[in-house]
Amino acid sequence: MKSTLNSLDCQSRRQFVEHTAKAAFGLSLMPFTDQVMAQNIPEGKKAKHIIYMFMSGGMTHLDTFDPKPGTANGGKTAGIPTGVAGVELGEFLPGLAKHFKDIAVVRSMQQLTADHRGASNWMRTSYNARATIVHPCLGSWAQKLLGKSHDTLPSSVVVGGGGRHPGAGFLGPTYSPLPLGDPTAGLPNSSYAAGVDKQLFDTRMDMMNVFNDSFDRKFQNDEVKAYNEFYDNALNLMGSEDLDVFDINQETAEKRSEYGDNRFGQGLLLAKRLVSNGIRFVEVVNGGWDMHNDLWNNIPTRAGEMDQAITALIDDLKAEGLFEETLLVLTTEFGRSPRINANGGRDHHSACFSAMLAGGPIEGGQVYGASDKEGHAPAEDTCPQVDFNATIAEACGMPLDKVVFSPSGRPFLIAGHSRDVTNDDLIPRGKPIEQFFS
Repeated sequence: MKSTLNSLDCQSRRQFVEHTAKAAFGLSLMPFTDQVMAQNIPEGKKAKHIIYMFMSGGMTHLDTFDPKPGTANGGKTAGIPTGVAGVELGEFLPGLAKHFKDIAVVRSMQQLTADHRGASNWMRTSYNARATIVHPCLGSWAQKLLGKSHDTLPSSVVVGGGGRHPGAGFLGPTYSPLPLGDPTAGLPNSSYAAGVDKQLFDTRMDMMNVFNDSFDRKFQNDEVKAYNEFYDNALNLMGSEDLDVFDINQETAEKRSEYGDNRFGQGLLLAKRLVSNGIRFVEVVNGGWDMHNDLWNNIPTRAGEMDQAITALIDDLKAEGLFEETLLVLTTEFGRSPRINANGGRDHHSACFSAMLAGGPIEGGQVYGASDKEGHAPAEDTCPQVDFNATIAEACGMPLDKVVFSPSGRPFLIAGHSRDVTNDDLIPRGKPIEQFFS
């Protein structure tokens, strides 16, 4: 039976398992078929690194990954062929259209809110933002579930994340991503203070440790230990010989030009340097997508910069043999309205939007889900943000059912959770997109 199952294609295997369950147990559907099938990813094909590209402001799906040319909602955006029959991308993404065999697109993403802050938190954490708890981002989850990825360098970095990024949330400072504002500025404050040599610096640290010793012995709890570990990691980083990895000025002018002379392009070049040197998770934020006004005068530049940088990144990762080890994720907090407003722009729209995956175990050249003819709502295979995050986790070998507790004792899973009404056990809410692993 096992050999028969393995000989079937991916969709047929799923149908085979489902039909067998119906016959044997009288079930209409096995609840976790998607997870079972996706967990068959060979260990060697699971991604070792993640470059997570967040299009802040709400990227318009109708003008990027899900164009509707020739329709009223499609506006002025034309489509360009990808080489796959029936699949076009927006005209502003010529590089990705040529690389379509390398990428997989989701056209049926759905969000629970059209509020920037709330939707961004949902995408990054799989949970609703609350005043009483801050949930960790995917980079912090990865360190918690997979361990540290480097002896001295941080396991995760966020480039241009801003003050509202959830960071490590309840996981604490040990799991905090290293925040960087300007990708061209290197790692600020990473050397000893001006006028202080290492010997004097070490003397001052020894004095500080003397003052802290009685406090540390009196308050031996997890929070104090976490902050001490955080400072130890920072000191190790300051003395690391690997700090040059943050300096993209070491790249040639030609290489920097390939990615584009803008923050997002240089951020992806930095991300490539970081994953090449063992950092597991790098998020690069690209703002400016909140296009309520004058969309078609703004999107050629914004989408063009995105297209150029990602195309260069794919080419570089392939040249260095890292494409199959690195998962590329492109997402946004929500889409933009199919209806064009009076100001020539599109407003917030959470019912349907698009996202992209590439590299690692992801099979490119395909589309999951579809929007309706107006681009308003999913017409098939709706993908909530927890399913998208479950796909990321599965591609990297992060267990969907591993329970992590907050300091207050509340349990959480990486792709959200619900509870089994029969025994009150936690059940993963997110289900991986099985199709992308076939």
